[in-house]
Amino acid sequence: MSKKQKKQYPKSDELPDVNSPLVKKWVSEINWAKVPKIPITKANIPSCPDCPEHKKDIPKNACWWTCGGCVAKDDIEACPREKAWGLTYDDGPSKDTPRLLKKLKQANVTSTFFVVGSRVLEYPEILKQQVKEGHHIALHTWSHAGMTSLTNEQIVAEIKWAEKIVFDVTGLKTKYWRPPYGDVDNRVREIVRQLGYVTVIWTKEWDSNDWQIPEKTITTKEVFRNFKWALSTIPKLKGGVITLEHDLFTSEVNVAIPLLDMGMKKGLEPMDIARCVNDPSPYQNSVVQKPATKPTPAPAAAIKPAAHAAPAQKPLEAPKVVQVENIPSESDTSTEEQTIEGAGSKKKSDTVRASWAVSSLVLIAASAFMFL
Repeated sequence: MSKKQKKQYPKSDELPDVNSPLVKKWVSEINWAKVPKIPITKANIPSCPDCPEHKKDIPKNACWWTCGGCVAKDDIEACPREKAWGLTYDDGPSKDTPRLLKKLKQANVTSTFFVVGSRVLEYPEILKQQVKEGHHIALHTWSHAGMTSLTNEQIVAEIKWAEKIVFDVTGLKTKYWRPPYGDVDNRVREIVRQLGYVTVIWTKEWDSNDWQIPEKTITTKEVFRNFKWALSTIPKLKGGVITLEHDLFTSEVNVAIPLLDMGMKKGLEPMDIARCVNDPSPYQNSVVQKPATKPTPAPAAAIKPAAHAAPAQKPLEAPKVVQVENIPSESDTSTEEQTIEGAGSKKKSDTVRASWAVSSLVLIAASAFMFL
C-alpha cells in the first residue's frame, strides 16, 4: 500500500477523527433512539476500563461483559457442537502471522482472525494471504481501544474505519467482531448491531493468556499448563469452545503452534467462527460454498462422543469464500474461476463413473460369452 493510499485512513493506533465527513455520514445512519443511554466508562484510552469496586455500581441495563461477565442473547461465546473448537487469533496481522498460517495450512485448518485496522494498514498483503488460504476475517476495531470508554461517535468510527480498510484490501465486508479486552455493554452492542455485526467473545476458562507473555506477567510453561487443564474439562462440556489467542508478537505465535497440536490430540476439531456456528454467510457480502462431499453436522444434542474416541486425523476441508459483490480487480481468484473449477471437477467425476459403468458391462458380456 502506497503512502498516498495510507493517507486516506486515520493514523495508526489512534482514535479516528469523528468530525470527518465520512464518519458523520456513518453516524447519521444509526437509529440513536434504539441505543440505550448507558454512562461512558472511565479508562486510560486505549487501555481497558477499570471495573467499579462494587458490582452494584454497574448499571443494571448495561450487561457489561468485562466487569460483570454479562452475556447478551446474541453474543457468541462457544460453539454449539461438541468437540467443535472455534479457533481465533486477535490483534494482527503481523510479521509473525505467515508463520502461523504455514502451520494452519499444514494442519488443513481454517481459523478466524480478528484483525486490527491499524495492523492491516501495515500488512495488507498478509491479510490478502489469509483470505486466499480460506481463513475467516473479522474485526477487532481500528485502534484496539476499550469500547465502553468511547463516545457513540467514536464507536462508529472504530468499527467503520476497520471495516473500510478490510473491504478496500480484500473486497470483503466483515460481519463478526470481537471487542478489545472483551469490553462490551448494551450501548456498544446496539451500535455495532445496527452496523451489521455479531459480537464474539470467548469461552470462559479458554483464554490462553498468551497476551501476558510479552508483558512478562506469565511464562510460556504456564500458558501450556493452563491450556492442558482446560483440555481436561472437555468431557464435562455440553458443547464446543472458542479460544482466545493472538498473532501480534513472536512469543504469541510461538505458543499458538503447539497449542493447536495439543487441542487436536485431545479430539477437538479446530475451525473458524462461521463454521463453528454453522453460518453459511460469514460476511455481509458473501457466502461460503460448502464442499458437496461433506455431510451436514448433526445437532449437538444428537451427537454422543464415543468413549476413548480417537482424535480426528484430518479436519474438514476448508470452505471456499465466494464473493457476490464489489471484488477488487487484483483478487487472486474470481468467482467465475471458482465456479468453472467446481464444474470441471463434477464433469471429471461424471466421466470416471461412466468409464467404470462401460468397463463393467464389457466384463459381464465377456463372461456370458465364455459360458455359451
